[in-house]
Amino acid sequence: MMEEKILPEEIELSESVLKKTNHAFEMIRQEDCVIMSKKNKRTWLKSQAAVIAGACILAVSSASVVAAIHHYWGRGMNGNIQASDTQQQQLTNDSIAEIYPEKADYEALKVVDNGVTIAPDTVIVDERFAYMSFTISGYQVSGDKEPGFESVNVDSKDVLLNMAGSIYDGIVPDENGTPVYEDGSAIQFGEDGDVISHYLDENGNLEYIIKAFVADEKDTLLGKTVNVEFENLGTLYKTDFTNEKDGVWKFEMKLPDVSSAKHFDINKELAGADITVTDAEISPISMRVNYTVSADMEANEDEIGIPEVKGVILKDGTHIPYLADGGNVGYTDATHAYHITGYDRVVDVDEIQSLLLLVKPGEEPVSIDIQ
Repeated sequence: MMEEKILPEEIELSESVLKKTNHAFEMIRQEDCVIMSKKNKRTWLKSQAAVIAGACILAVSSASVVAAIHHYWGRGMNGNIQASDTQQQQLTNDSIAEIYPEKADYEALKVVDNGVTIAPDTVIVDERFAYMSFTISGYQVSGDKEPGFESVNVDSKDVLLNMAGSIYDGIVPDENGTPVYEDGSAIQFGEDGDVISHYLDENGNLEYIIKAFVADEKDTLLGKTVNVEFENLGTLYKTDFTNEKDGVWKFEMKLPDVSSAKHFDINKELAGADITVTDAEISPISMRVNYTVSADMEANEDEIGIPEVKGVILKDGTHIPYLADGGNVGYTDATHAYHITGYDRVVDVDEIQSLLLLVKPGEEPVSIDIQ
């Protein structure tokens, strides 16, 4: 069995690491070393040079190793909820996102049936929404057919869920909400007029993407355990399923329990609507906006008179008009209502200046400052 080298024989240090190392040796020369306690209290210690050298160099080395870890959400997850590299690193480091291939027991988490291996890849969670991706290997879809499962179930004994899911097709919305391929190129169509999808990655694998969210507006997904079950793999054509691989792949997953949401008191009335935006709870992947409404608010066919979040305006003036992607809307009593929505991309909450709310169908969204 070939032994793997933990560290290469020659290590090229980055400029930042070199600066830290030089700083450490300067501290050795002065026989001073700063230690940060868990409570961020600064404690100055005086000791012999050899002890200080070990402590300081270990601190620099540990920081360098941590900095070297690069978290990658994977093709399907980043297609489902787009994020910059910086956002991927931040949400993962903050334990809002979990990347399963980084786990020590990752191989044990894979489920194999009938020659097909399915494994959890990335999970991103806040109070209301959970985005989950799974890698599928060992199945080659034939021709230009659409791959799919006969059934996919997501449930939890802790919370009632709504869910939507599909095998990632390589298509994402651009900044205007127009579908494009993930490299930004325009969508192509086959001779039959259907969109040509890019299901397989460079390794010939598929990814299944799940978006689950709370059915009860009072529930939370943080820290909850969910069960995911895939059954029978094949191809789809409109509403027809053709089975090509019998199998059942089951997973029990404990979701992250770290809250990323921030609360904003708004208390602003929407002109001409007799509706006040009272407050909002906003995370990088979803939001909940609460309203007070007139007691005599009337429903009109499928519309129940509650404004819906469509997008946001950032502090630098950037408009993201097509941010909202799935969720629910409803009343908590006769005069209080809410809209819960997920996003199609990650947003830095601190950079949001305004919400774009659709008050009446057919009209342009109005902007409401939140800070």
